[in-house]
This record gives sequence, structure tokens and C-alpha cells, in this order.
Amino acid sequence: MSNSQENRFVGPVLKNSEVGDAIVEAIYEDNNERKIEVEEHASYFRVKVEKECVIRFDTVSQMLGRDVTRADIEANMPSLEGFIRVDSEKMRFLATATDT
Repeated sequence: MSNSQENRFVGPVLKNSEVGDAIVEAIYEDNNERKIEVEEHASYFRVKVEKECVIRFDTVSQMLGRDVTRADIEANMPSLEGFIRVDSEKMRFLATATDT
């Protein structure tokens, strides 16, 4: 694997909204050992996390103060960078398709 792939930044593009704000807070909480950059634009945030970005549904729910589903997150995520893996508890954005 090339060094550019190993150091690739991945993550969601999020609508600038109450849910989007909660997702950004949750990303900082769930990925605190990784380098995180957030580009703020008028209507959206571009979140970039080095190598892997994890969004746990429970963490987003805690940040928002109500239950959040996968569909709530997807409705506020018009785009993403990386390869996505989703299970019942979390979303993971990965730098390569072969990451597990």
C-alpha cells in the first residue's frame, strides 16, 4: 500500500444543522486518538479524519439528547470520502476497501 493511501483522510460531509453539529461532536469523542480536521462552509461541514473515522449512533444520540438512527445520519450526510462500513451500532469510513 502506498504511503498516500495509509495517510489518507476520510469522513462525512454533513449538512450544517443540529444533527450535523451533534455528529461532528460525536466524531471528536469517538476518534480522539486520530488527527481530525473540520472545514466549515456556509451550508455544510467537511470532516476529515486520518485513516479511519468512526461515528457511533449512541454517541450522536447523547450529543443530540434524543435517539438517532442510521437514517437520521444518512439524511444529513450528502457525501463522504473513503469506503464506508455500517453495522447496527456505528458507521466507519476507511482509507482503503480492504480495511476491516
